[in-house]
Amino acid sequence: MPKPTFFRLNEEKQARLIQAAHDEFSRVPFESASISNIIRLAGIPRGSFYQYFEDKADIYFYLLQQLRVTSQQHLNDAVQASKGDFFQAMAQNFGEVIDDIVEGHNAALYRNVFMYMDYRGAARLSPAMFDRSRDHDAHEAQVRRLYDKVDTDKLQIDDIRDFKMLLGLVMNTFMQTIGHYYAHQSRGEEVSIDELKQRLHQLLHWIQSGVGK
Repeated sequence: MPKPTFFRLNEEKQARLIQAAHDEFSRVPFESASISNIIRLAGIPRGSFYQYFEDKADIYFYLLQQLRVTSQQHLNDAVQASKGDFFQAMAQNFGEVIDDIVEGHNAALYRNVFMYMDYRGAARLSPAMFDRSRDHDAHEAQVRRLYDKVDTDKLQIDDIRDFKMLLGLVMNTFMQTIGHYYAHQSRGEEVSIDELKQRLHQLLHWIQSGVGK
């Protein structure tokens, strides 16, 4: 997490530094990214960087956390717009995320994160797939907010524990779909947005309705 001095910066300076990090981590994977490039893009001295963040990993995971927070808000909005229909909201939200991952503003960043994925990177991108000790309370509060918005009469669940299992299953399914996309990308094989969405909708349908006859 950023040091307190970062949050004492005005919004424009905060945004400029985070945008510089976004540009650098979009250009190359984490291991190849350079603090020198980040501070050059942000227009700050190296010493100032270390007043705001511990190291390269600190600003990297803060950037991913901000993406996750945005994703959480979009998911909450989708559930509300669907009047609590969990699967409708998930299909809508995941479709929007797929658009962003494949050709949106964050496409290059997502590519570098997923192609060189590690556990911590995945945890900070997924809104609910991992149980993180450092922000466990925030995670639990987000799941509770989502649970309270969902029409549970449409789901075969008894309580929030069941909901957490369902949410984890659905999030894993989404991450598997994104992994499918990048696996094909790594082999130079094209997968269209429509193909990705169709695959995901099929998997969500199986979770919702079952695959047995």
